[in-house]
Amino acid sequence: MPRALTVMLCLFALAAAAEAPKTARQMMALSRHRVVKANFVQVRHLAELDMEVESRGVMISELDGKLRWQVDSPVKSVTLIDREKLVHFDGESGKVAVISQNDFPWLKLMRESLDEWLSGDPERLAKRFDVTFPRPGTLHLVPRDGMLQKLCASVDITLDAKGDAITRISIAEPGGDTLEIRFTDVVNDPVLPPDVWRMPPR
Repeated sequence: MPRALTVMLCLFALAAAAEAPKTARQMMALSRHRVVKANFVQVRHLAELDMEVESRGVMISELDGKLRWQVDSPVKSVTLIDREKLVHFDGESGKVAVISQNDFPWLKLMRESLDEWLSGDPERLAKRFDVTFPRPGTLHLVPRDGMLQKLCASVDITLDAKGDAITRISIAEPGGDTLEIRFTDVVNDPVLPPDVWRMPPR
């Protein structure tokens, strides 16, 4: 290997190693916030059909608590997930469906994983994922849990420049499909209306 290339690779490796604790410290800033509210654009790429499905809405997450996922387009819906169940409101039919985590263990696993992604705690992430830092402000997660491996092959989490918010979560699924969620207008610890967890929503 040419000496110049060897030096470049060594410098790149050193830079990557130095980036890991820096990004980990940035992630810890997220743990200061109990509630996060953000607008989102979610794009799912279906590999077999080579097509994309886009949805837009608002997310509210309570750390280790509840998640409210409100889709405003193309079809209105609201999904609430807590430690026991998932409650889904279909805006077209007006019907509410409830799914227990006892009946669907993968639901509990995904909720716990999402808590870990949003927690800002690299030590929590390392219990379930192999964590690397491929770029400044980015974490690459590969699940070690067998059940979780069936749901996602890898997850990339991207932070904003201040490390105070997650701007993107990219999920690669085992079958080749991908899911990218981009967050904007992030508000940390907002004052929430009293009926935000009400079902059906008003």
